[in-house]
Amino acid sequence: MAAAEAIVKDIGAANLTFDELVRRSGITRGGIVYHFRTKDALLEALVEHDLDQWRQCVADKRSHTTGPAADLAAYIAPSTEPDEESSRLCAGLLSAASSSKALNEPWRRYFEQHHVGVNRKRADPVLATLLSLAAEGLFWQETLGLSPLGASERRAVVQRMLALSATTDGPAKTAARSKPAAAVKQPKAQR
Repeated sequence: MAAAEAIVKDIGAANLTFDELVRRSGITRGGIVYHFRTKDALLEALVEHDLDQWRQCVADKRSHTTGPAADLAAYIAPSTEPDEESSRLCAGLLSAASSSKALNEPWRRYFEQHHVGVNRKRADPVLATLLSLAAEGLFWQETLGLSPLGASERRAVVQRMLALSATTDGPAKTAARSKPAAAVKQPKAQR
């Protein structure tokens, strides 16, 4: 798995071949095919592995986070902490995932579990959802090298996000804020 991960980080998922994996890992092609019948099966295993590492990172943060909405803060923190190795893997898998529902499915399930298990349990689920989405957006901007933020501005944004996360367990200030995101009435699009 480490050799496959290194290939994706170095040259992208499109260049992950069994021949390249044999060359880098020293494992025979038969040994690789025994565990992963297809390249897609190997990529799915890489996505699951990456997701397991992410879950562990969030769990580690949660074990060191206290106070209101600690589970939300534990989700925000690793999403907003640059990690070059993780970013390289995610960027390498992105092109493959963009054309494969199977590769996206584990992450889609995880995001749904987070939304239901963390965001919707807040007194202000809309703010919790907004903060989760902002953290994910910051992650992808960093991963893709698109972030316009300098280091100090980025730290200030993350600190504000973490401070706001603590307020999601307080009493909701308005009826609209206290409703789940799906229940907030959206204006009709004009034609």
